[in-house]
Amino acid sequence: MKSSFSIVNTLFGIITLLIIASPVYGQMPVESDTLDYEDFDTSELEFSVSEDPIFGGSPDELVVEEKESFFNSYIFDPMRFGLKYEMAYKVTKPDRVMNNRLSYRLEYSRSFFDHFSLQVDTKIFTFLKDDHRARDIEYWINDDANEAEFSFGGRTREAFVQASFGKTSIRAGIQTLVWGESDFAIVTNEVSRLDYREPLSLSIDELRIGQPIVTVDHYSQSGDWSAFFTPDPKFNEHPKEGTGYYYEPFNGTVTYQAEPDDESHFEYGLRWKKTFGKSDVSIMAASLINNEYALRMANPELITRKKHRFHMAGVTFNRAISNVLLKGEVAVKAPKAYNDASFQIVEKNALDASLGVDYYMNNSFTVSVEAVNYHIMDWSERIQGQPRNNYMLLVALSKELMKEDLSINLASMYNGPYTTFFNILSTSYNWNDRTTLYFDMLMPFTDDPSSGLYIYRTQKQAVLKIQYQF
Repeated sequence: MKSSFSIVNTLFGIITLLIIASPVYGQMPVESDTLDYEDFDTSELEFSVSEDPIFGGSPDELVVEEKESFFNSYIFDPMRFGLKYEMAYKVTKPDRVMNNRLSYRLEYSRSFFDHFSLQVDTKIFTFLKDDHRARDIEYWINDDANEAEFSFGGRTREAFVQASFGKTSIRAGIQTLVWGESDFAIVTNEVSRLDYREPLSLSIDELRIGQPIVTVDHYSQSGDWSAFFTPDPKFNEHPKEGTGYYYEPFNGTVTYQAEPDDESHFEYGLRWKKTFGKSDVSIMAASLINNEYALRMANPELITRKKHRFHMAGVTFNRAISNVLLKGEVAVKAPKAYNDASFQIVEKNALDASLGVDYYMNNSFTVSVEAVNYHIMDWSERIQGQPRNNYMLLVALSKELMKEDLSINLASMYNGPYTTFFNILSTSYNWNDRTTLYFDMLMPFTDDPSSGLYIYRTQKQAVLKIQYQF
């Protein structure tokens, strides 16, 4: 993690110096959140020989075509830079500032030598005073000690090279791999790890973190084939001690230690996807390392953690009917690791499924409903902390107004059997082509100590964000 952050920090410093040295390039307009590039096809263009003289009235009027500079073509044009400030306030007692931070996002996409491209999406955070992830530090100026409260963080979603030859493409580098259809649940999307250091989000996509992966995609008449290989799988990130969301179930009375392990822990998988008119279906299989460690109590003061391998076989589908999109996925996972009352590992197979409907009432209003169930096969009361069926129902409304400059989204989740409600209201307003304003409300509700959100039940927050992109 330290080396990854060092690389990201170095890249950010180089790009910042380039922007300072050439501010004119920072004024290039941007139309969308992604960078799209098209090759110019000149095969159908017609050329004719002009009889006009090269010179006009005098030789001084010679017209010279200006070639695009290297920095403009390879550095600034493919690059997009974003600056965001975020303030989140916990409105329930004891009230406090949760987020007070700046983030700097760099996106880069560029093709090279016809068959190759480079894509980067990385973000650096500065956690300011009162942010729950800020730390007290001491620094020296002119031999005088000073104290401040801030810290830094980083997260890289993508940084990979892609090679494309005919109908086959190969990607190598830091990536997130999305195979499933659900926007809210993890059924077949077991490959990419998640960042729970900021856990109050219903969008799985917002939580994904990249890791080194090699992927191969091949497109043929029989269907689209995708394969991946992860040489060193990483694990989910969780709140660290001293941060606002940190929770220690043993109240600091135990220490954690990795179990000795000489086995190879790479991941691999294969997916086949076929489109039939307005429908598509995918079949996949993978051998994976669970994104969470399997924990076992060695003695009352020591818990060991180990990497746990399981195998997954799954199916996903989409079906468009008029203005309705029906989607679903199901996966068998064997075996998954759970704990018993003595905190020893119990292995059971799992069957997870989701079914969702998106209804597009018009171009600006969408209603989404999704049902999810996580089922432990051959469940018994020996398993602690996990019910036989952990189910969710999600409803989301999305409305765009003012020529799509204003977006209002409401998402509500019910989770059982440990009754939990989690509601999120999010709005965004495009002030201009470069500036976007956001306002969110986060509202978790539960009184059941068995609920996974019980420790966050008082985290009702109002969030304000300001984003500037160039």
